[in-house]
Amino acid sequence: MARQTLTPLFLVLAAFAVSEPVVAAGIEGTWSGRGYVKPADGKRETVRCKITYRRQTKKVFSVLAVCATPSAKIHQTGEVLMVRKNRFVGDFYSSEYDISGRVRVTLRGSRQTVTFSSARGRGSVTLSKR
Repeated sequence: MARQTLTPLFLVLAAFAVSEPVVAAGIEGTWSGRGYVKPADGKRETVRCKITYRRQTKKVFSVLAVCATPSAKIHQTGEVLMVRKNRFVGDFYSSEYDISGRVRVTLRGSRQTVTFSSARGRGSVTLSKR
């Protein structure tokens, strides 16, 4: 009888154990979309971004991003860590503008929402997998 009780529990635990890498793998690849950026000392602008994620470890991904507003184009690098199913947090940096900050990513299937903030501004973009 104990074996019959343990079998369903084992299956649930096994499914949970493999779900995190599968979810994390969903962020890999190139994404693109648009949103807004609000500089601390300026007006809100529309921004378009193309972001590529590459796996570094089971839960850590490198980030390469190119974003453009009507007034500027910015290249950024960074890293995100999967903290919960479908949620990632990390840091970004742009050497050309000497800007660094925090980024949060929420993944929903083939769409994701990225919010970012720094001492120089904040913003949000919604991306689709390419």
